[in-house]
Amino acid sequence: MDERKHQEERERVSSRVFSAPPGSLADVELCVAAWRLKLTEQFDELLCLPLLRGVQRLDYQVETVLKVLRLLRGRALLADEVGLGKTIEASMLIQEMRLRGMASRVLVLVPSALVGQWTEELREKFQIPARSTEEPAFRARDPAAAWHAPGVLVASLHMAKLERHARFVAETPWDLVAVDEAHHVKNRATAGWRLVNQLKSRFLLLITATPVETELEELYNLITLLKPGQLSTPADFKRRFVSAGDPLNPKNRERLRALLSEVMVRNTRARAGLSVALPPRFARTLVVEPTPAELALYQAIVEEVRRGAPAPASTRRGLRFLMEAAGSSPHAALHTLLRSASEQRPEEDSSTQVPAPATGTPRLLELAQAAAAAPSRKTARLLDVLAQSPGKVVVFSRFKATLEALSHALQARGLSFVSFHGGMSGPEKDQAVQAFREQARVLLATEVGGEGRNLQFANVLVNFDLPWNPMKIEQRIGRLHRIGQQHEVHIFSLCNAHSAEERILDVLDRRIHLFELVVGEVDLILGRALGEKEFDERVFDIYASTRDEPALHQEFEALAEELARARRGYEQVKALDEKLFAEDFET
Repeated sequence: MDERKHQEERERVSSRVFSAPPGSLADVELCVAAWRLKLTEQFDELLCLPLLRGVQRLDYQVETVLKVLRLLRGRALLADEVGLGKTIEASMLIQEMRLRGMASRVLVLVPSALVGQWTEELREKFQIPARSTEEPAFRARDPAAAWHAPGVLVASLHMAKLERHARFVAETPWDLVAVDEAHHVKNRATAGWRLVNQLKSRFLLLITATPVETELEELYNLITLLKPGQLSTPADFKRRFVSAGDPLNPKNRERLRALLSEVMVRNTRARAGLSVALPPRFARTLVVEPTPAELALYQAIVEEVRRGAPAPASTRRGLRFLMEAAGSSPHAALHTLLRSASEQRPEEDSSTQVPAPATGTPRLLELAQAAAAAPSRKTARLLDVLAQSPGKVVVFSRFKATLEALSHALQARGLSFVSFHGGMSGPEKDQAVQAFREQARVLLATEVGGEGRNLQFANVLVNFDLPWNPMKIEQRIGRLHRIGQQHEVHIFSLCNAHSAEERILDVLDRRIHLFELVVGEVDLILGRALGEKEFDERVFDIYASTRDEPALHQEFEALAEELARARRGYEQVKALDEKLFAEDFET
């Protein structure tokens, strides 16, 4: 029986079931089950759309979700160009399948650095309660129960493929598995590919903007995870589709594209209408000479970092947090030290950090108090930027203590402002955004406070301090420079001279041109350069392992060259993907 006749028969049976009056509880349960079955097969409308929060509905994303459900049967390579929202599409698919009863046990495999971001966005933007492998249960002696628990789990791919975890991951019967940054599992010889290949799952989503990086066989490996046999055997694929002597040059392209279209969606910026939607953005780095007191504090903290290099991981995290706080303001460093001295947790806009070590605290406290008592040159420079920038301005800082100091300075200058941070309730955040939109000139915000909020009615952004994680810099920019922005966006990044932040800005701007990149490209470039290691960890390691300025400079130059090579490699990959896929896989 062909599919059309099969569908007609299902509808005829369903109509008889629903037209007959139920005579027992069993009949009612049968009717409900039949209705659910009928619902899962009809994808005329998406059930998940009313649940989205802070997500702009774009037609091509809705069409992508419908195509994956209707035509690709829930197993697809989502390969949109960078910045088009592949994770939004995947999250919509997760919620849609949950609502239709198609997927109750869901595994989302992501790079370690993205576990927290994915978990939070599923909860806040898609109303999906998600657990993560950052929970203590996954560090227990026997993590089997944690892996086997029902619901949605966001897991570190690095953790999942480790021997002590891989067995539990593979034996769990998942309904849906989604793999973000799936180019990390493109090699059949790796533990990551073998793990995904072993998973028991009816539905599978592979998410990557770069399905091919070094050879066409990588594409074969990804498609084989989705639909074994779709591209025949490795030898036959190579014979039919790979040019002799050039593993990146496909032959029989039309046939290859036809086969890929059965498992792949790739939207482009041009076809999505985004190529001209965003106005330009301009970035400036403003280096400020610190006061003698600020410089003395910062140098003392760096010396503490170097002395504490062999310390346990928790102590190293505390030292890094203190160093980042000092890069923000003496007030943030003082607040951190005071809380450390009283054995409390230092206050950022989240509770994930650990206290700074008590070693050297009395001396550092004295230096921080002296630095905080002097007028801040960074604050004075911020006031200059505000005076020269008409319109509404968003000022970002990681630290509440810094925001409090800035609020006093703005109040003394008579500037209207509102504060926005993670400690506020939902209604308070709504009121703050409304006040900023309608009345105040300045929004003083933290990263956590600004996540998920669209602030494109402002067009000036000031990084009063700089996150060591470039992804957070990108997220800040994305709050303003997004669809709906009508004006040029101006970005000012303030940093003290001789600080880690100055070196980070130099490396990122000079070598990979951070502020020119499309949202999402930073992560791809850093992944090529650093692998699983995070950028902020690399920066701290450089400070901890060098003993003088010449060595420090040399190490940052080496990092800059690594990033430059990664940027060049990424550009080659992007050109290859555009040549391979063109516009044949769009919705």
